[in-house]
Amino acid sequence: MKINDFETDLRYSYESSIEEFWDAVYKKAFPDLVNTEKCTDLHWQRQGVDRVINLSSGHTLHVDEKCRREVYQDILLEYTSNDTTGSPGWIEKTLGIDYLAYAFMPIETVYLFPWQMLRRAWLHYGAEWKKEYKNVPAKNQGYTTWSVVVPIKVLRGAVNSATIIKLGSESNGI
Repeated sequence: MKINDFETDLRYSYESSIEEFWDAVYKKAFPDLVNTEKCTDLHWQRQGVDRVINLSSGHTLHVDEKCRREVYQDILLEYTSNDTTGSPGWIEKTLGIDYLAYAFMPIETVYLFPWQMLRRAWLHYGAEWKKEYKNVPAKNQGYTTWSVVVPIKVLRGAVNSATIIKLGSESNGI
């Protein structure tokens, strides 16, 4: 099994072509975009923030960016970051982001998930997904990261359902 190298992946994320790609994505996604900034602040990086987006309204958005270099029909949700320490993966954490931007680089397609709704879907379906779908290891130097492979269609449906809030005794939604 291939060993992942965090530094190699980090260098890839800083390539100028990647920056041009994300700029184009955010210009299309946010009509009132003023500018974007690659996050270099250590505090915000620990909160999952890869990109800060400034809008003309004065509102600021924080985005976690994930890039896959091959095209799949699924989204990897990392639930264990380091199996030797037991540290949680990014889907298990309370992060300071507004969106997760999940890109398939060969087809220049990004799924932009509202973070709170994605987390709500995970909290409701995560255990079920880990039983139903494939759990994949990513070998790193001295530890393994674990993710579950959730079909895009399933994840999008769950996130969409998470946007509906039902209260009261007849509530059977998430």
